[in-house]
Amino acid sequence: MSAAPLLAYAAGDAFGVYYEFLDETPKEIPQVLLAKEGWPFGGVSDDTLLSILTIKSLTKKTPAEAAEFFLEQLREAVPHLRGLGPTTRTALGLEIKVGERGVIGETNGAIMRTALCGLFINDNRDEWIKALVEVTHKSQKAIECAQIAAGLFAGEDFPDYSDWTPPIGGISLDPLETLQAVVWVVKRANNCAEAFALACSLGGDTDTVAALAGALFATRWPERSDFYSIPWLNDVKWSEIESDLRECTEILERVHG
Repeated sequence: MSAAPLLAYAAGDAFGVYYEFLDETPKEIPQVLLAKEGWPFGGVSDDTLLSILTIKSLTKKTPAEAAEFFLEQLREAVPHLRGLGPTTRTALGLEIKVGERGVIGETNGAIMRTALCGLFINDNRDEWIKALVEVTHKSQKAIECAQIAAGLFAGEDFPDYSDWTPPIGGISLDPLETLQAVVWVVKRANNCAEAFALACSLGGDTDTVAALAGALFATRWPERSDFYSIPWLNDVKWSEIESDLRECTEILERVHG
């Protein structure tokens, strides 16, 4: 299996960081990587870094062992993680803002870091996803949405969200809304670059939606994704995650080799 979905995830994350929760989202999203104040140019967020840690945990023999290993890795990686969400910070005993307390355990962080596992897991996928999600997210909604998302990366049919329309205020941290946005983007895009731009045009949690939508497009339609033709691709700070992505690719090759 191609490594393109993994690379597309990281690229979408880096591309979407600039637009995340802007007060006003631009009408046109240019095909350039934009710098965000206080953020390394081209750097990915915790979306990519936590997904990598989750994928590495799949080398364990059981879902329970994988979940425990993920949490161990997470604690060690904290100093290097940027943009950690409230649920993950709570699981680690870190400080959270007063306004974030109502969404703890209910956020899209579970989808964000486990969706790509659908590329790797052939058997008992729902069991593995549930164990990995519950390390940080106890909500049944978060678990079920994560299972659906991983299923999409494994080739399952798209859910029917035909009645869904993007909210005016942007995509929130709600897991179902995030999943609906990803499906909405993927069904309208013609290639990965369009998926990234469409995701960012929705506003809100743009890096998560862009990462998931771009990776899902590259997974489902690799022949027309045009991922490697994206003009700003070399501006992504690949040096930060190069060895980790190589390790994830090797795990993927062992599963599907």
